[in-house]
Amino acid sequence: MMEEMNGKAHASPIIEREAKMTTWLFFSITVCVFGNSFLYGYNIGVVNSPASLIKAFYFKVYLARDGIETDYYVDDKSLHYLSLPNQTTTIATVVNNSSLGLNYTVNSNGTTVAPTTTVHPLLAKSADEIKDDNFIELMWSITVALFVFFGMVGAFSSGRIADYFGRKKGMIIITVLMFVASIFGAITSVANSPECLMVSRVFVGLHNGISVSLASLYLAEISPKSIRGAVGTCHQLFITIGILWSMVLGLPDLCGTWGAWPVLFGFNALPALVCLLLFPLCPESPRYMLIKKNDEDGAKKALIKLRGYLDVEDELEEMRAEARKASSIETFTLKKLLSTPELKLPIIIAVVMQIAQQWSGINAAMSYSSFIFEQAQVPDQTIPYVVVGQGAINVIATIICVPLMEKLGRRPLLIFPMGGMVLSFLVLTVSLNLLTSGDFDEHKFALAMVSITVMMTYVIGFAVGLGPIPFIVVGEIFRQEPRAAAMSFSLAFNWICNFILMLTFRFIQKGIGAYTYLIFIVILVASIVFITIFVPETKNKTFDEIAQSIAFGRQNKGNAFGQDAEELQPMGDSKKV
Repeated sequence: MMEEMNGKAHASPIIEREAKMTTWLFFSITVCVFGNSFLYGYNIGVVNSPASLIKAFYFKVYLARDGIETDYYVDDKSLHYLSLPNQTTTIATVVNNSSLGLNYTVNSNGTTVAPTTTVHPLLAKSADEIKDDNFIELMWSITVALFVFFGMVGAFSSGRIADYFGRKKGMIIITVLMFVASIFGAITSVANSPECLMVSRVFVGLHNGISVSLASLYLAEISPKSIRGAVGTCHQLFITIGILWSMVLGLPDLCGTWGAWPVLFGFNALPALVCLLLFPLCPESPRYMLIKKNDEDGAKKALIKLRGYLDVEDELEEMRAEARKASSIETFTLKKLLSTPELKLPIIIAVVMQIAQQWSGINAAMSYSSFIFEQAQVPDQTIPYVVVGQGAINVIATIICVPLMEKLGRRPLLIFPMGGMVLSFLVLTVSLNLLTSGDFDEHKFALAMVSITVMMTYVIGFAVGLGPIPFIVVGEIFRQEPRAAAMSFSLAFNWICNFILMLTFRFIQKGIGAYTYLIFIVILVASIVFITIFVPETKNKTFDEIAQSIAFGRQNKGNAFGQDAEELQPMGDSKKV
């Protein structure tokens, strides 16, 4: 009897502790998302508010390279000749008396025009000519899109960096890319070189392409499963905060001016510096240490630090079980990832989720929203503040989403908000068509307000669903061994779709006008259908349970949406319970 009781005592399961947010977990999350997620969001939005200024700067530089000297006038947002083309005679020189706030014009014969009236030299390019010039539009679209293209390059390399250097060390090493980017961005105006800004966007893209993947992996692997969704949402939350901060900093009252806009691109160095100084204090991902590096002692120390208690045996045992499976499987290359039958459906889900996120139109809304509101005939002086309001709504909606993630689950927060996004774009399309028809000029203000409102509801829908959830789900539907490669592969599609959108959106907008948003509506509807059929609920499931449930494929797709005994069978075992 005693032996039997002892046997029962030894066989008793380890009780899983209730997860809580500890100081070290909070600190690690904060440093990770501020030094990485925040920068990603910031560089999505930073090109929005100063776009017209930078396009004018590009025009000024290109004219100067053809021997035509011009100057930018803030009051009419136009370029004016300093000298006639092919001549050296100065038409006029403007001397600003900053202490009095007056503009004196000194003519070429030495006489001074009184400051009671503003006298401009001959107009070179008006604000409308700068805005409508296709070459400048192409150069600006390339500048915006370079960030995305090299983000794709970074995303392809992120899996190897994550596995070779580790999640934390990888994010520390790549800060050097952001320092280089900030230097080139800050000197653009001084160097009179649009190419400096383009080079800055290249390095920003490389950094963000790598960091988005590493940050998503790190957050998924350091958080307890009961709050993994909420922690994962912090990634999207800081992306939205970064977007908002770029919009605030880009206001005409701050850095959105002719002389100060390069500061917006030099700011990148600050979050990167915080990451470089504080991230070494944070623990590495315990899951990476045990499964990838076979460092159980290091993993245990990291878990104790993150969880705030000594008994972490339950999580360690789960990792050991996953490590035993991983040890019998060779390293996941891209070829192996794509050729493993059990991973076909998870890969399709991961790719479709990333495509849906980008081709829902969100980065067009964030990077080009000033042009969208201009299309909606919102007054020019009001647009920068409407853009900031849009960013604030994005942040607030994402904050609201954090507790909902673990209460409602992933699927409802994807499907229903996406339906709201479809409705918002439908109303926007109708509103813009009424505005451009010219038949409703007496209702112009009301239609502009409708357009602003539905853009805000669209942003709310994205912030609650498609914003955070694809990153979370892609991190959850793969086991440890293929996770980094799968994250890298799916994020490459994210960046490719983003690049195509950023490069073409302004030309599509000019070409089909108000009907632009019908493209996004079709993509959103198709994505809703796909998610409803194929994407499982991952809330409160272990990585292994999720991977097993998806691996059974469509023949047992009922199990992907619930939990039963079959979910716990080994991957690939089709035996019925």
